[in-house]
Amino acid sequence: MYDLPESAILYADSAHGVYIPQYFAESIKRECVSGVDPFDLDSLAMGPDECEHYWDTWHHVESNAVVTDSDGNQFYLYQDGDLWLIPVDYELEESI
Repeated sequence: MYDLPESAILYADSAHGVYIPQYFAESIKRECVSGVDPFDLDSLAMGPDECEHYWDTWHHVESNAVVTDSDGNQFYLYQDGDLWLIPVDYELEESI
């Protein structure tokens, strides 16, 4: 378990289950995402039943995507059941 900063943004709660990657790919404004190929987002948008490499693609997106909001703030993705946007200047530390 990690301590999340107050500035973390909940993007998708765990109720989305295995569809969190698909939900992210369908709902995120593509122009706000960098660090990943748009084709990866297209693949995720197909869902786990249609995309053969769904989980490998999600791992790549989760590890490399940077989301930039309209104010220029940048976030990386972190999933712990829920999907969070974490400010890029914040390093997650394990809580005791």
